[in-house]
Amino acid sequence: MTASKQKKRGRAALILLLCLLVLCLAAGGTAYALLRQKVRAIQAGAEFDFSYTVTSPAAETPALYGVLQQAGAAQGTVSGQYAPGKFQFALTSGKTGNAFTRVYIDAKETLYDAGQLYTYLRNEVVSAAPLAGLVLPGWSMGSYISQTQLASLLGVELSAVELQDMTSLSLTLGALQKVSPAGALDGYTYYQLPAGESGLSCIVGLSLKTLFAKETPLHILLTIPEHEVTIALNGTVTAAETAVVAPSSRMTDADVQRFVELRKALESFTDVLQSLLS
Repeated sequence: MTASKQKKRGRAALILLLCLLVLCLAAGGTAYALLRQKVRAIQAGAEFDFSYTVTSPAAETPALYGVLQQAGAAQGTVSGQYAPGKFQFALTSGKTGNAFTRVYIDAKETLYDAGQLYTYLRNEVVSAAPLAGLVLPGWSMGSYISQTQLASLLGVELSAVELQDMTSLSLTLGALQKVSPAGALDGYTYYQLPAGESGLSCIVGLSLKTLFAKETPLHILLTIPEHEVTIALNGTVTAAETAVVAPSSRMTDADVQRFVELRKALESFTDVLQSLLS
């Protein structure tokens, strides 16, 4: 795999995480405009759980969609919790039902669970070729990789992997536009969120009849023109007392170098398996 492809896949995977996070935040912001008291409770602490589906109309598979297909994660769930200025969530593959990575974000840092991602991918390879388990070692290092380490590993700017800006995202009622999108669900009212300079199209649907329920149902449609994909999410946000704590298990710089070796070995086995299956 070329360095260029690795960079594109790295950026694509991070963009997916970023988009899913933005949607969770946008959901809280939209509800705030419609139901101030309830969302004040959500802003003090909340749990969220969404199922998602990613599709692409492109003739050739875009990088983002290709990464998700390889991980069996074009469909899955994103779930987690929020405390003021902090987020943590897990992404789960719809194919296996297993979480393939976790993310922690606060005002100072973004951490990604590289250990869980490696273990997930290793298990996929070993399930297809059990003898690979004798060659591919289990994970024995710190779990989370920092944004600085990840940027260095992928050869990208720090801004491409840090998500701290999302902790202060806010929306205003005057900026929302009521719309009627394709694929709308019965009983939901939809609003177009301002995209700014991002080029994204984000539409949030709320079930007005259940705004006073304990859980706030949401249907979200996100289009990313740059990557030719559309992401649909359906789930809930619930006000809750949460305790979001930064993970203590972290990779050292020496671990990162070891991770590079493990990743290359894993990619080699994956390429061999794909060749045999095709």
